Amino acid sequence: MLVIAPHPDDESIGPGATLALHAELGDPIAALFVTSGVHGDSDRRHDPQEYVRVRQEEARAAAGVLGIGRTDFWGYPDSMVVTEGDLAGVAARLADVLAAERPDVIYAPHRGESHSDHHFVALAVERARKLAGGRGRVLGYEVWSPLDADVAVDVARTYARKLEAIRKYGSQLEKHDIPRAVDGLNRFRAVLLPPGGQWAEVFEDRG
Repeated sequence: MLVIAPHPDDESIGPGATLALHAELGDPIAALFVTSGVHGDSDRRHDPQEYVRVRQEEARAAAGVLGIGRTDFWGYPDSMVVTEGDLAGVAARLADVLAAERPDVIYAPHRGESHSDHHFVALAVERARKLAGGRGRVLGYEVWSPLDADVAVDVARTYARKLEAIRKYGSQLEKHDIPRAVDGLNRFRAVLLPPGGQWAEVFEDRG
């Protein structure tokens, strides 16, 4: 399993509980963080290099909770204007990863994500998969923009671990109550489960 996250925390907010289910089944999981998330400190209260280090440490701690075995950080700056050349370069690099790792399933943001970094990563993954010969099934996850769900996963068994992983991102909880927001979304998504379902994560099946 390979989860591709635009920023450190998206892997937990989006498919975190589903990743924990994979871990329970013994599936190897790797996480790739495309940007450093340095501009998450919009008030510039922290030294940029220290802020990036903190976000990486938070990501490693969250990975330990979810059962992610390996974390890779590419460190591109976030919230930037992206050119066609940027997209081509990241897609080519991703294609090399797909060819080398041969993941069965790739979790990545869905195309409809409104955040520019999320949308960019979704496009880069699409292009990379074509370059790699269609390797791996891509499941698009939602973070802050809803998707038209093809797959709904009952995540009640691992949901506490998802919230625990999100709480490892103390730097991101200073301004927003992310666990509360995510809990509301995943409770709402449970309407797609059989009666009695409590929490669901949903995905766009991109084949």
